[in-house]
Amino acid sequence: MTKALEIWISAYGAKNEVGITRAELLTDTAELVKTAEYGNIENPSFLRVNKSGTRLYAVSEVEEHIDVDGDKAEGGQLASFPIDAETRKLGPGQYHPTHGAHPCHLSLTPEEDWLAVANYSGESIMLYPVRADERPGPPSIRFRHTGSGPDADRQQAPHPHSATFSPDGQYLFVADLGMDKIMTYARDTEGSQWVAHDATSLEAGAGPRHLVFHPSGKALYAVNELNSTVTHFAYEEGKLTREETISTLPSSFAGESWCAEIAVSPDGRFLYVSNRGHDSIGVLAVDESGKLNPAGYVSTRGKFPRHFALSPDGQWLIAANQNSDSVVLFRIEPQSGLPVFAGAELTVSKPVCVVIR
Repeated sequence: MTKALEIWISAYGAKNEVGITRAELLTDTAELVKTAEYGNIENPSFLRVNKSGTRLYAVSEVEEHIDVDGDKAEGGQLASFPIDAETRKLGPGQYHPTHGAHPCHLSLTPEEDWLAVANYSGESIMLYPVRADERPGPPSIRFRHTGSGPDADRQQAPHPHSATFSPDGQYLFVADLGMDKIMTYARDTEGSQWVAHDATSLEAGAGPRHLVFHPSGKALYAVNELNSTVTHFAYEEGKLTREETISTLPSSFAGESWCAEIAVSPDGRFLYVSNRGHDSIGVLAVDESGKLNPAGYVSTRGKFPRHFALSPDGQWLIAANQNSDSVVLFRIEPQSGLPVFAGAELTVSKPVCVVIR
């Protein structure tokens, strides 16, 4: 029997267009097959699925939305959909306001008892307690950022671009593109509140976007959108120490490019980043100390790869090319770590996020 991995893909679009697509990766034959399409959510720019695979969470990246009373309300929304255990179909969504414009990222604690949303234009982070039935409760904690950076077009104000929990779930790290900082928040001893804990600066104009922890838990990596770099931090108990910064682009490239997503292989040997403009996946080798060395660059066979995902076993990579309406499958070569085109792709309008499980 062919083993299938479940794929969820989100895309920019109006509420009456397809926003979320379910697909399957048939690993024996390296095929991608669409199985369902869903609308009724505008610009679902980021997705998460819980560990049990019973609920899908999404942010609606908008400036204003229609609330439950049919009135216009400021800011975006957090959506939560049950997933049927047998049919894998999405059930009716539950919605909460994010109290900030253009939410662009969300994450869950390892225990899945808290959910965080980053409001890019809302200059804020919202935290939602997650109920026993896996639905988010009303937002209960809000942190607002203040500051700016040297890029007059992109850093005129704070822009929280991601919210990432530490492996033990005790800290929340927020990459703020507008401030060139990673803001850290800590959980109190009772686990019911979060408080400001620390702030770590990056190079001026770097524009930190997304973060990922090394499987060892001893390093954190930030992909910097504006100057196309990755910064490596040593990590210990909520504290970051900057170790190095390395380019995500080949030295021969002279065009414009902006980083987007970052991921690390399950074995911790390779780090992957997407380059929008160079239109590639940059691969960096990770040594035993966590330091990085360029290992190669692979075309995503499309334009503007906003997001990509690695399969849980690290054998597959799926890239979402936002500006060429394509989702492309790659097989990871185990020795080099390089993605190799596997011969399959799907047509999806403006894809922006991929989840593999």
